[in-house]
Amino acid sequence: MRIKLDEMLAELGIENTGELFAPHWEESAASLPEEGPEFLDPARMAEFHDFARLPPELAPLLQETAARVRQTPALTHLAWHCYRLLFEEDDYDKPSMGKWPELTALLGDHWGMFYMLIALGAVPLTRAAHSRRGIPEAITRDTLSNLDEPVWMWRSAHPGTWGFRVSVLYWFRHYTAGRICRLGRMEYMIQPFRGQIRAFRNRRTDEVLALAEDGVEFNSAGYIDAETEAATSCGGWTARLVMDEEAVTGCPVSPTGIGLRCQVRLPLKTWRLVLKPGDPMLDTHIPGGGGMTPERCADTMRQALEFFPRYFPDRPFVGFACGSWILNPQLAEIYTPDSNMVKWQRELYLYPIPSGSRSGVTFVFGTDDIDPKTAPRDTSLRRALLEHLDAGGRLIGSGMFFLKEDFDHYGTQHYLSHWPPSVLADAMELDG
Repeated sequence: MRIKLDEMLAELGIENTGELFAPHWEESAASLPEEGPEFLDPARMAEFHDFARLPPELAPLLQETAARVRQTPALTHLAWHCYRLLFEEDDYDKPSMGKWPELTALLGDHWGMFYMLIALGAVPLTRAAHSRRGIPEAITRDTLSNLDEPVWMWRSAHPGTWGFRVSVLYWFRHYTAGRICRLGRMEYMIQPFRGQIRAFRNRRTDEVLALAEDGVEFNSAGYIDAETEAATSCGGWTARLVMDEEAVTGCPVSPTGIGLRCQVRLPLKTWRLVLKPGDPMLDTHIPGGGGMTPERCADTMRQALEFFPRYFPDRPFVGFACGSWILNPQLAEIYTPDSNMVKWQRELYLYPIPSGSRSGVTFVFGTDDIDPKTAPRDTSLRRALLEHLDAGGRLIGSGMFFLKEDFDHYGTQHYLSHWPPSVLADAMELDG
């Protein structure tokens, strides 16, 4: 039975969400399968749960929630519409998805399980996308096992209940499009490089030097501050980059992730461009769970270098890239210099990205809305981050790149070992 949008919203008590759910409502209402959505079918749901290796304790809650949804036509229509907005309507944006309502009046404290059901709809779509590429089923299973990360983030923010963080639903569009694959410890997909830098390699010495894009504003510490209107008004400076047929002149970025307030001139006879914005890179996502040992980091990157040319031969790439709180260049001082995260950093070329003051808080605590005075300090990482915030410090993110042609040097801190390059001896101080 087709239901009108306003009737559905009124029955569910979420009338104030009309603008969120109006897009493509007519298509959803007309296309709802007579037997109901596949992801609400008890047998199929159990299959999806097992394939994605979700926690066993989720199974009865999923079945219970699905039964309640099937028994309420308005909820069934909403579930189908959310599924379609997420996986079939690419023009439906991430911010709108993040505002989807809590359904506590209907589903109680476990209302987030409703969105877990929607996420489970990714399982058959991802399997089909991977099958078209010939990707082994074991890789598909490993990839879909990351469905449990938003569940554990929910658990951190809502102790004693189960659910799925609505704000990360959008991420699973990458799964159903077949773009992303988990290989060992990390996930990868080929994406254009978004860093505001250009990297050059010395043809004789093999040194790599990154220069900031023209117009990038750095604060006085050499980072990019996303929270101030103009970093230059607080003692910061603006990078300049000029290229001609003979040379490139610009502001260096240290592989420790800091912009330097000076300019260098790189003759193009000696230095060649090896990375620029827009170049295809293996965009690297680091699922939660710890265990980022040097051995596992090397293994996952090695797997990626073999996997993507085999299964995505039409998508050549330059190297690895990532933006994350884990790449915070201050992490060695905030946490510990011998942590696995810091060891991985030292193998990479870090660079500044626009960053706020609480990068990573959501991933460590399950929510950004924490009070450092009262937030749980049950792990060494949580204690370290909270003590840093308590002392007035900021938690920033950073970016990294690692060029695939340098992988033979992985494990030697290749970029740091060549730093500083000799060309910095002739650097000119930059006026603000």
